Amino acid sequence: MKGKQKESKGLPFAAKVLFTGLFGGLIWGSIWYAAYFFNFTDVGPSLFWMAWSLGDWKDQMVGQWAAVGIFTLLSIAIAFLYRFVLARVKGMWMGFFYGVILWILVFFVANPLFVDLDPLLEMEGITIVTTLCLFIMYGLFIGYSISYEYELLEFERKYGRN
Repeated sequence: MKGKQKESKGLPFAAKVLFTGLFGGLIWGSIWYAAYFFNFTDVGPSLFWMAWSLGDWKDQMVGQWAAVGIFTLLSIAIAFLYRFVLARVKGMWMGFFYGVILWILVFFVANPLFVDLDPLLEMEGITIVTTLCLFIMYGLFIGYSISYEYELLEFERKYGRN
């Protein structure tokens, strides 16, 4: 079978992107909740509920974990956005900047949508640093994982599987 191309083994690239987004959201959303629980930040994952007036449950544990679930689902879309726009960029730096861009979008650009969220310059320093670091690590997780898989896929296409 010289002329035929070998079948690729393993998961398709889209499934890897989906799982990267799913687990990235679950892992980093849970870490965000832990940082909120231990008072490293005044803003927990329930930030997503601040755009609506939903009652006190949104600030309790059930609201935080429901927000982690929303963050996990949203993370799948964020991973596919990275895949289609930035996957060709090699290295970890684009993932780093992707996390910074996401943080800026959430805490600066979308800040007026979140009713109970203080303006960025009025937030405590520990909240700014903690959330920025969390978003950077999240961006690194998404970006580097997807870029690595993309490079591996390109290598296999170019040189074939052994």
